[in-house]
Amino acid sequence: MEPIEILAHLASVGTPPDAPSAFDLAVGLDGYTDHLSRETLPFLAGGGCELQFIYGQYGRGKTHFLQTIGEVARRSGYVTAYVDCRMGQSPFKSMQDTYRMIADAMIAPATNGDPVRAKGLSGVIRQGLMQSDDVEDRLHAVRTHPGLSPDYRNLVYAFARTETSAGAFSPLGEALASLLRADSGYAVRLGALYRDHPHLPKPIGKLGRRNAAVWLRSLLSLPWALGYPGLVLLFDETERGHSFGSRFSIVQQGHLANLRNFVDHMAVGAFRGVSIHYAVVEDFIELARERLEALSQRIERVHVDLRNADGAPLGNPRAVWVSLDELTEPSPQETDFFLQLGSGIIEIGRQAGMPVERIPSLQEQFGREARTYAESIFEGSVREFVKFAAAAVAREVKCRV
Repeated sequence: MEPIEILAHLASVGTPPDAPSAFDLAVGLDGYTDHLSRETLPFLAGGGCELQFIYGQYGRGKTHFLQTIGEVARRSGYVTAYVDCRMGQSPFKSMQDTYRMIADAMIAPATNGDPVRAKGLSGVIRQGLMQSDDVEDRLHAVRTHPGLSPDYRNLVYAFARTETSAGAFSPLGEALASLLRADSGYAVRLGALYRDHPHLPKPIGKLGRRNAAVWLRSLLSLPWALGYPGLVLLFDETERGHSFGSRFSIVQQGHLANLRNFVDHMAVGAFRGVSIHYAVVEDFIELARERLEALSQRIERVHVDLRNADGAPLGNPRAVWVSLDELTEPSPQETDFFLQLGSGIIEIGRQAGMPVERIPSLQEQFGREARTYAESIFEGSVREFVKFAAAAVAREVKCRV
């Protein structure tokens, strides 16, 4: 996006429009992104898995955080999947829904400087084969991978084999791709498929309620099996009341139970090469305590009061349940946080053509407001500051135009 478009989006919404601009505008996350690059990503590349719930007030910047993490992962060659749960969609209403959302959201990393990235599960498989020095070796690795259920790995193998042999579009390839993405609008009968293509491996499965959990585990391990260093999965569930349904509803209870099962499978190492960042509002843990204590017990940490030499609590980037403020230095309770954020927005304005002589005036204005926002007791102070600062910079750009 052009800098002026980024400014307009920031002024209107208060969040960056895409992952690259989020990465450039990230404040206080250098320590965490360094931890991610130095420890977490290599751990995934070795077949490890990690889960983290990040909580914070509405408007604190959790979406910005997820976008930044996704950009770090993409630049390191990882497949990413950003699942936006804020539009009335509940990712764990059923495991089938979870599978479909992730399969659709998967994006392969850019290759050879090409800015166009393959999207969707089919695109990730195609690009994984294209990147392989030995396609036959890669196909064999998929076919024999223990982390994939037999019917799922046969389906992936059949699709990959069809793609490498048929090349361009083929009816068989499209039918297998529809099974992979569990497209309910594309009816595929396995009996007819075997009759017309007797060479296909058996068994080949279809997503259903009974096999949804094992298919989901297979899906998350698939990028690692394809030769990517791993998958970084980002759940953005930060709007109250949208995803879980009404309080104390059956839908909400089912959502929490499915999420508990998901956490259990992660704990026993059922996924390979996967990192999951799940952004939620702060009262999510209270909801879990009320409705499904087994879930809260799994994700809450034992509180140990560790402090640095200045007496400030130490952050723990490895905690399963962690505040975004704990991962941010400086934090939004400090004026430096807003001063740095304002400087980043000013830089976008400079790139958009704002006269450099207007920068001191904006810096002075943001300096006056920084303390007010740092001491604010209202939710959304970070988002509101972004709107305010971006609007002020955009006005200066428009005056120049």
